[in-house]
Amino acid sequence: MGTSGTSPWNEAAIEALVAPFLRDLAPPTSLSVLQYDLNAGVPDRASLPATEIAEAAARALRDDPAGALTYGGNQGYEPLRAWIAERHCTEGLTIGSDSVTLCSGSAHALDNIAAAFLGPGDAAIVGAPTYPGAIRAFRARGATLIDVPQDAAGLRPDALLEALAAWEGPAPKLLYLIPTYDNPSGSTMPLARREELLGIAGEHGLLIVEDDAYAGLDLDGPPPPSLFSLARGQGVLYVGTASKTVATGLRLGWTVAAPEAIRQLVFARLDNGASPFVHRTVLEYLRGGGYHAHVERLRAIYRERRDAAVETAREAFGDLVRFHPPAGGFYLWLHLGEGLDAVSFAREAAERGVAVTPGPLYFANEGGERNVRVAWPALPPEQLRDAIARLGEAASAAAS
Repeated sequence: MGTSGTSPWNEAAIEALVAPFLRDLAPPTSLSVLQYDLNAGVPDRASLPATEIAEAAARALRDDPAGALTYGGNQGYEPLRAWIAERHCTEGLTIGSDSVTLCSGSAHALDNIAAAFLGPGDAAIVGAPTYPGAIRAFRARGATLIDVPQDAAGLRPDALLEALAAWEGPAPKLLYLIPTYDNPSGSTMPLARREELLGIAGEHGLLIVEDDAYAGLDLDGPPPPSLFSLARGQGVLYVGTASKTVATGLRLGWTVAAPEAIRQLVFARLDNGASPFVHRTVLEYLRGGGYHAHVERLRAIYRERRDAAVETAREAFGDLVRFHPPAGGFYLWLHLGEGLDAVSFAREAAERGVAVTPGPLYFANEGGERNVRVAWPALPPEQLRDAIARLGEAASAAAS
């Protein structure tokens, strides 16, 4: 039967029905249609191991078609969990597959952590700046976010102590950190600061969420040990992903933690688990022997692009913009000089065909008006130099 007249389900009607928390969330970053996208943190497409993944998928389907194509349980494929656990076994620390749960990307892992440990009235601590996906995940569960300033070495322990002393609400539950190749700042936390923050977290009963999305993308040598390994696996939820070193489209992430915490994360899942087909495919790829050589190629590609971005930025910005060259990861975090603001800078950049992200998106409460994030891995050096040269023109135009 047909209908007549105007449908009541217009945009305003749908907007009136959405959950209240959606109105409090900032929009996520996304791919841009501009000529040069320095906005989204996505890997180089030409380096994706498509042939190897296709061969691994064929093996997964051949060897266990029923297992690959049916529900696999909320915790995920045990042999892949065991492989991930083995990566985190360091001297004096041995963990098993019961310390790992698999998710659909690291963003899903953060949402899983928020679902298990945060609710209305709870508080969590994040850096200022920090990854906006974590801000969205924690706020979506009704948590209040306490932001703590970062410097070139990551979240400041003295500022954390000040924030804890000043906080008058219920004791914060979580401390979210990206200690290695931070998003957006690119900073890497030195060993002494990692140990100091672990001590503060232990004294105040803070469960640390360590986001290590850029693990392996070391451009100037290996970073300090993870917080998880320094803490001997206690009091830290380690979040990893295959997105940055294998492929974003696989949507595979994981959390490594003490089995007691993993059980709570698994119980909080309402989705019948992530893809068993993807789990088996990734494990076949990892066992195929090409993964480590692939990561070495990525390091070479991204080192060349990082160096091109840094060299061109120094020439293009002059005294208008400051930044610290990152030792790994994907990002330059720009500090705009006097007379510049992020929104004007981004607008001038867009007029020149370059997409960048204004800094306020990376602050839970306020800040970032004179910061801009630049993501450089997706463009080859020649295009990257042209794009950043245009950013230099945008800075000059915004300052005039």
